[in-house]
Amino acid sequence: MVRTAAVRWAGWIVGVLVLGLLAAWVWWRESDTAARWRFEEAMATYCGGVLAYEKGPLFEGLWPGLELPNDVALGPEAQFCLVGEGRTAVTVALLRGDYRDQDLERILRGSDSTLIPVPLTGGWRGTANGEVVRVLLPCQGGTDLVSVTVGSYSSLNASDEEEARRKSESGWIGSDLYWARFATATAAKASAHWDCKAEAGKPLRALPAITGPEQTSEADGTCAGLPFARDHRLDTVQETVVGAGALTEMCEVGASEYFNARYEFSASFGPYAARQRNQGGQSNHDREAGVNKYGGVWASARCPGDAVRAHFTGFVPAEAATVWRPGEKGKETFGLPAFREFAERSAKRHGCTDLRLPAQ
Repeated sequence: MVRTAAVRWAGWIVGVLVLGLLAAWVWWRESDTAARWRFEEAMATYCGGVLAYEKGPLFEGLWPGLELPNDVALGPEAQFCLVGEGRTAVTVALLRGDYRDQDLERILRGSDSTLIPVPLTGGWRGTANGEVVRVLLPCQGGTDLVSVTVGSYSSLNASDEEEARRKSESGWIGSDLYWARFATATAAKASAHWDCKAEAGKPLRALPAITGPEQTSEADGTCAGLPFARDHRLDTVQETVVGAGALTEMCEVGASEYFNARYEFSASFGPYAARQRNQGGQSNHDREAGVNKYGGVWASARCPGDAVRAHFTGFVPAEAATVWRPGEKGKETFGLPAFREFAERSAKRHGCTDLRLPAQ
C-alpha cells in the first residue's frame, strides 16, 4: 500500500511538472512579455547591436516580433541589415578620415526616388526623399562621423503610395516620419556604441513639406536668386527646402513650353560629396572646378567639419541652345551664371569657404 501510494504521488508530481513546463512553454511562445524578451535578446546582437529598437524620446521603438531576415557586416565598423516583413534596408557605419578606405557606394546607397530631398529639422544633419532617410552624426573633435541610411521602407505598392502622398498636405506618409525618427535614434545609439562623442539633435516632430513644381517667381528655396530674367523661356522650378543640415541640395529649372529637359543643379557635402565626385568621372575627381563638353559643370568648396570638399554640379540641357519658337533666335545664357549663383548661395548657407568655380 505504501509503495503504491508513493508511486501515485510521484506520478502526480511528474504530471504537475509536465503541465508546468507546458504552461511555461506556451507562455514563452505566446505571451507579449516573452515575445518582447526574445526580441530584445535578438536585437542585442543583430546588425552589430547598434539599431535603436528601444522606446525613447527620439523614437517610439520597433515592435516585438519584427522579422530580422538578413545581417551582413560591411566592415569592422559598418553593418547592413534588413528589418521587418517589408525588408526595410538599414546601413550603419562609422566613417573615418577622408573615407578612401570605405565602400561609400554600399554604405550610403543610391536612391531611385523622383522626389527632391528635404533636410531634417531639429538640429540633425540629414535628408529624406520619400524612399531613403539619411543621417550623419559628427563625432566631436575631428572629422569622424556616424552614417545611417534607411531605405525601401514603405509597405505600400507604387500606385497606392503615390495616391497617399497626393492626398497628404505635406507630401509625406506615416512611414516617412517613423523611419526618420528611427534613423536619428540609431545614429545616437551607434555613436555611443563606437565611442563617438556626438551631440544628438531634438526629436523629429515633422518633416518639411515636399514642394512640387512652381513658377520661377515663387522660388524661395535652393532655386531662389537665380538669374531667371536672362532667359524668357524659363517658367518652372522644383527645389530643395533650405536647411543648414542638408546633406544634398537640388534645384531643377524648366522651360515647359519649349523643351522637356531641365537645368539641374546639385550640392553634396561630406561623404556624399566624395561619392558624387567619384561618380562624376576622372576629370571631376582630379579638378576642383570645370566644364565638360556634355553640358556638365562642377565646383567645390571647403566646409567646416568635413574631411573632403563639398561638390557642386550642374547640367545644361542641349535643347536650351537650340529650341526656340518659330521666328525667335537666341543662345543659351542661363546655365553657367545660374550654376555659379547656386553654388555661391549653397556654400554660404553651409559656412563653406575657398569656393572654386568654373571660369565664366
